[in-house]
Formats: sequence, structure tokens, C-alpha cells
Amino acid sequence: MIRHLNKDNIAPVNEVFFSYQGEGIFAGIPQIFVRFTGCNLKCNYCDTPKSLNINKSNSKYFTTQALFEYILNIFEKNKDSFYGHKPSISFTGGEPLIYADFILELVKKYLKKKFSVYIETNGTLTQQIRKIYKYCDVVAMDIKFKSACKQDLFKEHKLFIESCKDKVFIKTVITKQTEKEEFIKAVNLISDISKKIKLIIQPSAFDTATNKKTFEFYSLAISKISDVRILPQLHKLWKIQ
Repeated sequence: MIRHLNKDNIAPVNEVFFSYQGEGIFAGIPQIFVRFTGCNLKCNYCDTPKSLNINKSNSKYFTTQALFEYILNIFEKNKDSFYGHKPSISFTGGEPLIYADFILELVKKYLKKKFSVYIETNGTLTQQIRKIYKYCDVVAMDIKFKSACKQDLFKEHKLFIESCKDKVFIKTVITKQTEKEEFIKAVNLISDISKKIKLIIQPSAFDTATNKKTFEFYSLAISKISDVRILPQLHKLWKIQ
């Protein structure tokens, strides 16, 4: 079991860096990324396996003040890349909402006035998103399929989306193992809550079989959701984080 925080109010961080968002509806925007270590799921397509498990080789423990100062240092080195716009900070992982209390203190005390707050999450920790929802600008949520994660998480996803439907967009990763029935179930889940929630279909590869499946899934989704887009991970094409 992963502990959320200890008595010293610290959290394990894998890395903090400046880059450009490579996924979803904000792909291409400059951001500062805070990648927490530790996750409550294990998906077979995970592209950051180094951040799944907490250990001495991949984690440095930060207090909120120390992390704020570290973020500011990175911002100062890269502030020209934001061209005078309010910079965005992405909390990612692993699963950042494991550390919701830590993020809440960090955002309330230090960050909210200076940064837009972007949360990347697997959409299973509803109580945690409720703690920080009003301080978030964007919630980027994955729907996790049983074919990838060996769990049926649709009940958790429904509660999560309902808790942040005004700020959330949703991503589904399509692999060779993704089943048509589970994708349709995801589309129905989203459309029943709101047809205006944006859906990103993210192919995990560019082979003929995955492409065919992706285009078929798009045609299924666009009939029920008003904004559906096919978008791969750009940072893999850029060969950067």
C-alpha cells in the first residue's frame, strides 16, 4: 500500500523539468513538469515505469517549500519560453493524486498566483481530486481499460469524472489489446455525463492494425461525443520527455 504522506509532509519526486506538453488537447504548450513517484495502478503500456515504485534510486523527498523553490529555479531558467504568458505546471507521475494533500498545500501556499495548475491522473482517486479541484485549471484524465490494467475501473472513473466534469478532458490509450466493447463502454460513460467532455484517442503505435482500430474507434466516439481527436504522444516523436 502506498502512503500518501508522512508526518513531515513530504512527497517523493522522480524529476522536475521544463518541456512541452506531448499529449492531449494542450499538446505543444510549454510547461514545468513535476513527476511524482508511486502509482496505484500498473498498466502494460506505461511510458514512465521508472516512476511506478518508490525507491532510493528514483526518488528525492521534497517539502512543499523546497519543491516550490526548485520549481521557481527551473522557471527562472526557462521563463523566456513562456513569452510573458502565465506559466503552466503539470503534476504527473506515477499518480500525483496519491499526494493530494501535499499538492494542496503547495498550490494554496505557493503556486496558484504564479502558475496555472494542470493535473495528469488515472482518474481513480475521487476523494483526492475533490480536495484540490477548485485550485486546478485543467484535469487530464486517462480512462484505463481492463485489457491494459487487469482491473475494471469504470465505477471509479464515473465518480471521478462527475467530480470534475467542468475541468476535465479524457484520454484513452489504444493498444493491440484494446477491445472494442471496452472502448464503447468508455464512450457511453463519457457521453452519459456530458457530450461536451473532450476525448483524445491516443494510439500506442503506428502499425496497420493499431491505425485501423484507432480510426474505427474514432467513428464510434464522434457519434456520441462532440469533440473527439486522434493524437499520438508528441514527445515520443520529438524524442524528449
